Amino acid sequence: MRPATLGEVACVLDADLTSGDEETLVRGAAADSRVVREGDIFFALSGKRDGVAFAPEAYLRGAVAVVATRPLDVPTLVVEDPLDAMQRLARWTLVRADTPAPLVIGITGTVGKTTTKDALATVLRYAGKRVSATAGNFNNEIGLPLTVLAADARTEVLVLEMGATHPGDITHLCGIAPPHVGVLTAISPVHLDSFGGLDSLAATKGELALALPSDGVLVSPVAAPEAATGSGRRLRRRITFGLEGAADLIATEVEEREEGLRFVVRLEDRSAEVSSPVFGTHLVEPLLAALGGALALGLDLEVCARGVSRLRRTGLRGEVYRLRDDIVVYDDSYNASPAAVAAVLRYGADQAARQDRRLVAVLGGMFELGTAARAYHQEAGRLAEEAGVDLLVCVGDEARWYAEAFSGKTLFYPDAGAAAGELEEKLRPGDYVVVKGSRGVGLDALTRKLKESLTLV
Repeated sequence: MRPATLGEVACVLDADLTSGDEETLVRGAAADSRVVREGDIFFALSGKRDGVAFAPEAYLRGAVAVVATRPLDVPTLVVEDPLDAMQRLARWTLVRADTPAPLVIGITGTVGKTTTKDALATVLRYAGKRVSATAGNFNNEIGLPLTVLAADARTEVLVLEMGATHPGDITHLCGIAPPHVGVLTAISPVHLDSFGGLDSLAATKGELALALPSDGVLVSPVAAPEAATGSGRRLRRRITFGLEGAADLIATEVEEREEGLRFVVRLEDRSAEVSSPVFGTHLVEPLLAALGGALALGLDLEVCARGVSRLRRTGLRGEVYRLRDDIVVYDDSYNASPAAVAAVLRYGADQAARQDRRLVAVLGGMFELGTAARAYHQEAGRLAEEAGVDLLVCVGDEARWYAEAFSGKTLFYPDAGAAAGELEEKLRPGDYVVVKGSRGVGLDALTRKLKESLTLV
């Protein structure tokens, strides 16, 4: 955040400052007292516990004031709604006239957002840009404004994930941080209990394209539905990507190597080789999306390709590690959707066949799929059988639906804790294990246990 005085912040928020010096500089913001830094203001948000309870701790850690709905025993900016105030302050930091504003790139889609964000930020930094980006998947109405307010004052490009669970969510986030470049990663079934169907979901993702200015740029899959690209929205430029067809950016000669992915990216009459230390051919399209975002800023294709080689992914997303007894684990346990589960099963099948290993699939349930949830799980179960999964480990109630379409050997566990306690005994030397499930299943607890108990010695 570019520094502002408490007095300026009070004016922006239309807040009463109960005590403290109006000339004190505000340098950042936090909504978690444990991460407060010297010079922050602390937003006392309501949640499972009222944020006001943590105001004293935040002040002791260096917060210059607390934003709350009532005066406290520390300097307080009194507002009606601390969350709304945080969002308004984030918006103000991006439009204030006294200092240059960073260019905002918004990233949305049903899968691949975090990989695309990580890759794009890596490429831009390699090209010499000062970049701030969403930490982890801080991509909602709380995480996005916090990311804006936490950005270094010298930031030139702000790369923001924009998630949605209901229609209108992307429009709201774009109102906080107006994007100049939009990146759509993919459209596939997820959160369908909130959207009701793919058409509504696509239209919600299309809110990003509709929020772009007329001189903005949209990067999107070549086969994305029209609703997801703004339903005819006219923009200065659209960059499409894909593995084939009439896309602007096309990946060819895709190879899976021991050190990661390798492919050739083609743009009109130019081409460049991409080598990136990530695993899984399903990551090619998120990498193409990132390359498209960088090209939208005018970067050279060769520079973009070299930048991708520096990528390190956010944890629990396509991490490959080897355990004792030559057991290999492909840990993509962070979250799950039908398309993502299918991609992981195909990747695991390919790797197990190449390395002549038994394939074990540890699958947690996929959440928020609405009335079609059972059918989507059964479809994944059929794919597991077609892919040659030797042992299917189902974790959680929804995961039982996988087995309804799988005739091979199956294990059931009510939760990740139970699976973590027993799975080690079910594995054999040389197994190839893929792990995938919705975040709420908590499969990271299982993978941590495997790492601890089967660590290489």
